[in-house]
Amino acid sequence: MANKTISKCPVCGFPITAEHEGQTAICANCGEKLEAIQSSISGPAFGFWPFVIGLTFGVILGPAIIAGTDSGRKWLEKQARR
Repeated sequence: MANKTISKCPVCGFPITAEHEGQTAICANCGEKLEAIQSSISGPAFGFWPFVIGLTFGVILGPAIIAGTDSGRKWLEKQARR
């Protein structure tokens, strides 16, 4: 596997390279001993959009659609009288 730039040295800002998480390295610029950590959050990038769409339909458009129909209006009146 090729080396990846994991982060920068917190002391001098020099780029630190490592092959995998947990690997130790010594900064070539200042000599600081460092350990490579995961550089980004892993997970699906598409997970945010279904949430936004569901929130829009469920909270904003849902009650408007229910109140816009005759049967929905009757149901809301029935719920309000309880």
